[in-house]
Amino acid sequence: MNPAKQHRKLHKLQSRAEECLTRGEAQKILKKAAKAQKKLDKGPFLQDQVESTAS
Repeated sequence: MNPAKQHRKLHKLQSRAEECLTRGEAQKILKKAAKAQKKLDKGPFLQDQVESTAS
C-alpha cells in the first residue's frame, strides 16, 4: 500500500463530495473515503514487512 496514493485519493474524494448534489452520490463517496481511510489505518501490508525483515 502506498500512503501517498491513499492521501491523494482522499483529497480527490473530498473535492467530489463538496460538489455532489444528491444524497446517493454523497453516500458512494463516503463509502470510498472510508475504504481509503481504512487502508491508511491498517498500515503496511504483510508483504512489505517480510521484505524489510529479510534485508
